[in-house]
Amino acid sequence: MSQIHIHNLFPVPVMRVEKFLGEDVIDATVAATGTGSQLTNAHTDLLSHTEVIRPQQSPQFAHIGELAQDYLRDFGFLLFGENLVWHIKEMWMNRLANGGHQVMHSHANSFISGVVYLTDAHESSKTVFHNSMGLRQFVFSNNHAESATTPYNGDRWAATDMERGDLLLFPSYMLHAVPRNEGSERVTIAFNALPERLKSWDYEVRFSD
Repeated sequence: MSQIHIHNLFPVPVMRVEKFLGEDVIDATVAATGTGSQLTNAHTDLLSHTEVIRPQQSPQFAHIGELAQDYLRDFGFLLFGENLVWHIKEMWMNRLANGGHQVMHSHANSFISGVVYLTDAHESSKTVFHNSMGLRQFVFSNNHAESATTPYNGDRWAATDMERGDLLLFPSYMLHAVPRNEGSERVTIAFNALPERLKSWDYEVRFSD
């Protein structure tokens, strides 16, 4: 039999950072941020958010932003092939009650987005990423009881191994959602980050923080 070679073309990176936050930082962040005003989500009153703010407006958020710098640099290298300077432009806390969900969405005007888990997430409420390829095309599918899901034909992927204190980084354009939460309250901090600049030969774009 002839030797075969399978090439994984144009993979999309998703990074999990285990134990990104220690227990003391988690408790301090929940105590300081969780008591602020909450905005009810437009799609369900079982999901609420704090006001979206710049990390410099909160000592806890600023500290988390500092801790994330090395990981943003390394993840950014995967996207752009260079160790760039990154800054987090906005952060907010999410509280998802039992029975709540978050609809599929992406994060506009950003390159890297992150989720910090302040609680363990129930198996039912893991962050689910959706494959957006072919959304505007006619699609033929072979999906039934006897077919298998592979990395090449799957239309979604769930971050099933996230735990309290972990950080999840992903490209901001990726569609993602949180299914109905069948467990206890799920608390996370989300953020969006931009590089200091992007350069394509003589064409350069700079982003201010």
